[in-house]
Amino acid sequence: MVQKKIEEINELGQFIPLHYHFQMLSDEFRMNAFKNAIEQTVTPQNKVVELGSGTGVLSFLAARQGAKVWSVEYNPALVSASRKFLKNNGVSDRVTVIEGDASSWLPEEPVDLVICEMLHSALLREKQVQVIADFRDAHAARFGKIPQFLPCATLLAVQPVWQNYDFHGFHAPVPLFQSAYARTDDCSPCCDPVVYKIVDYDHAHVENIESVLLFQPQQDSGVNALRFITKSVLVMNLSTGKTVDWHSQHIVLPLEQPLQLAAGQTMRVSFNYKPGDSIERLNQSIKAEAE
Repeated sequence: MVQKKIEEINELGQFIPLHYHFQMLSDEFRMNAFKNAIEQTVTPQNKVVELGSGTGVLSFLAARQGAKVWSVEYNPALVSASRKFLKNNGVSDRVTVIEGDASSWLPEEPVDLVICEMLHSALLREKQVQVIADFRDAHAARFGKIPQFLPCATLLAVQPVWQNYDFHGFHAPVPLFQSAYARTDDCSPCCDPVVYKIVDYDHAHVENIESVLLFQPQQDSGVNALRFITKSVLVMNLSTGKTVDWHSQHIVLPLEQPLQLAAGQTMRVSFNYKPGDSIERLNQSIKAEAE
């Protein structure tokens, strides 16, 4: 029974092995965004929780600001590794690493800030929304208030594209990831992206996202895929309106059949999924037709 649960967690992407964390730690866009957001937000008086803390790097950044931090991680191997890393980086006196399920753990006292970076593309696979909602509701029930969340919101958008799926003459339309910060010569946008969901972590719960969207290219275009764009607002300055943002990788999902659209012709796109669903679940729900 326990083994089956672990296999299910692995399948959904909840266990990210240590050897994959180098890519996250060395991602300058990710690290700079979270570093800037934490430095703008956290003070020595704060009590901070990180849910799904992995190596503990975000807990380290919060502790370096002088905060008291609880770092909650489900994967035993990462719990052990993060304790060692945090000790070696001189913050183990301010960070308590807890082996536990981030969706059910609750501190014994109210906290000021919750950091949660389970941000897969399109909010698929990982349990960002569920974990934050469960913690938020339990915290409010016990302490009568909700903490600040980092990120505070995630914007989800989609864009019709033409993706090159030719591999040395072998045509294979497969899902793929793209950097949000690098030019992609093998993928051409056909229309501007459209936001289909804004997830506000002060209020969000896991619910079905059903979208029906219309696109009109400005010139004759082929469309063979949809590019899903994920931008998280890590922190917002309410007095200036300025934000610290971070884009997760785009995910490009192929259509069942390519479409050829004339300039100004309407393309109707629909899909549905829940945050935390598999990539396959979203891909199989996509329908696209020219009107």
